[in-house]
Amino acid sequence: MKIIKNYRNIDESDRGSIIAIGNFDGIHNGHKALISNIAELSKTMGKKTGICTFNPHPKNFFANGTAINQITSQELKYEILEKLGIDILYEIEFNHELSRMSPDEFFNNILIDGLGVSHVTVGSDFKFGHKRSGNSSYLRMQCEASGISFQSIEKQTDSNSQIYSSSSIRDFISQGDIVNATTFLGYYWYIEGLVIKGQNKGTDMGFPTVNLRLNKSIKLAHGIYATNIYFNGQKYGSASYFGTRPTFDGDEEFLETYIFDFNDDLYGKSVRVEFVDFVRGDMKFSDNIELAKQMEIDCGNVLNKLQNYDKNLSLLEI
Repeated sequence: MKIIKNYRNIDESDRGSIIAIGNFDGIHNGHKALISNIAELSKTMGKKTGICTFNPHPKNFFANGTAINQITSQELKYEILEKLGIDILYEIEFNHELSRMSPDEFFNNILIDGLGVSHVTVGSDFKFGHKRSGNSSYLRMQCEASGISFQSIEKQTDSNSQIYSSSSIRDFISQGDIVNATTFLGYYWYIEGLVIKGQNKGTDMGFPTVNLRLNKSIKLAHGIYATNIYFNGQKYGSASYFGTRPTFDGDEEFLETYIFDFNDDLYGKSVRVEFVDFVRGDMKFSDNIELAKQMEIDCGNVLNKLQNYDKNLSLLEI
């Protein structure tokens, strides 16, 4: 997948794509409906598929220090879109200039003069332009007047008629509801990070862990999770704890992962942790002995949860 971060002076070979427009945070089942639409059109029109998205997320641009917790980092977004077969990602910088563009300016300056699009697909609730003054109906009118095909995709829902949305997935993750997050995403949510030095508290109790400091934008419920950890092309079952370690009066959040049947040192290495299910919320124990007893129970519960792992829901299976 080619990544283009400037809509001006694009090579002619990278213009004329069939594009879907949106933020695509998490790339959930609703987003995949848009991607499937342009993939099918690509076969009949003989054009490249493209995603037009924005960085930073517009909500973060206007947040004034209260940024939303993004489901996926930019790097993981690139990876997922590439796995879904997208040819070009047009990542437009969301800045003051873009925020002030009228719908007509956005259409003419970016979609026509910049990207030279041959088709546009958006969600039915799509808004664009200064103060979100343009909508999908207005964009349809602009496209049709310019001889560009257009399609609006209705909101997608699960079997309970719940609408797939990034905001719902953020809520699920912040509540530890990994099962519903997986249902909405269509895959197991995962994060990536470098292993840092810990305080060896787990090692002292017979449960050595690899430690990650997560991006502060990630809002994950404190507690124990059934996870898989990936590194060096291998997957291992694991039990992960996210929180501040109240038993030790900690105040900084860490992700600590105990890897079953593994003893090597991963300090400084990049790993990925895939969340399969939630086990329990955070607890404070009277001493290390009580904590170690609970960790034995937690590991047993994690192993039971991992029995239900479905590799078809993993984007990381080798």
